[in-house]
Amino acid sequence: MRIGLDTRNTGRAGGTGVATYAATLGEAYNEAGIRPAWLHDDMATHANVHNFPQKIKRLVRSTWPNSCVQQTGDGYIGHDLYRTAEIRDRTLHRPISIKADVPPDLMHWTYPVPLQWPGIPNVVTIHDIIPLLHPEFSDTPVKRLHRRLKFWCDNADAIVTVSEAVRQDLIRFFGLPPEKISMLSQSVSFPTDLMAEALTVEAPCPKDGFLYFGTIERRKNVGRLIEAHGRSGTTRPLTIIGALGFGGAEELHALKHHPVPERVRILPWCSRPALVRAIREARCVAFPSLAEGFGLPILEAMLLGTPVLTSLGHATEEISGTSALLVDSTNVEALAGGIKTLDQDDALWAALSSSGRKRAQDFAIEPYARRMKKFYQTLLDG
Repeated sequence: MRIGLDTRNTGRAGGTGVATYAATLGEAYNEAGIRPAWLHDDMATHANVHNFPQKIKRLVRSTWPNSCVQQTGDGYIGHDLYRTAEIRDRTLHRPISIKADVPPDLMHWTYPVPLQWPGIPNVVTIHDIIPLLHPEFSDTPVKRLHRRLKFWCDNADAIVTVSEAVRQDLIRFFGLPPEKISMLSQSVSFPTDLMAEALTVEAPCPKDGFLYFGTIERRKNVGRLIEAHGRSGTTRPLTIIGALGFGGAEELHALKHHPVPERVRILPWCSRPALVRAIREARCVAFPSLAEGFGLPILEAMLLGTPVLTSLGHATEEISGTSALLVDSTNVEALAGGIKTLDQDDALWAALSSSGRKRAQDFAIEPYARRMKKFYQTLLDG
């Protein structure tokens, strides 16, 4: 079984949730004995990718309906593939078709890119439809995203989601037949070498404090988290690790109203080993997001035995199960109460630490790999 995987997001600086998802799929393939065939782009890291001559060439190539790719040792490579496909989608509202002498058995697009591979089954993972349901949380062009998702809903042989909440969103919003969408979840793990390195690096924040990590943006609700931290009366520090995203600067305005602002530390970035150490040493990971397709930080914290405070409802509650302290994150007082509880209640802290570790095992790589292999085999046999 040889399954194609795109690399649209895997090389992006700082990493993304989709990049983590693609890397996890590759790990699952190794576990299940599946051969991954990565679809590379020879201009992904090219120094002159945005200069004027390249932009003109890309615009010309975007008028071509097909792109021929060559086989490599670990898959395929195409010329300026992903950016050209974006231009074609924005100008002509059509995807690019991939061609190769020997295609993979199946192509799994890890994100709804404007590409397709005719002649073989095409699967796409749709991680969420937050910009369509909550346009106030994103600057994503809604019409373009709706058009692209509608294309995949109509043309994909199967759609994959990482949570039942998103599966139901797709069924309701696009009127899809339930049998077309499979909820296969996502795996969470930390490589052994990463865990070993995390023991040798310095933590980027004080021990036993509250920790948020992820993009600082409107839907992540960081402003209410800062305000709730101030109202909770805790003396434990709050560390926020993440780059600014849509509305992030406005979220940080809450610092002006914090009674002890020096207890809040903002870090735009830290290394992956340092982040793992920060999670392990935190009193609690606070993840009060208002809209998620999955919520990977929840499980990463649980895997390391760190209790989690997160939002009632939708994907965050689904992923947490009964192993996190769930609150109404639109209510600052409720959020402050959650912080105060985890600050003071050592018995609850210990219980959540234990149950969180057990919950994280439900997302281990072995059962995930088995689910993926069975899903692909069923699709190919069908």
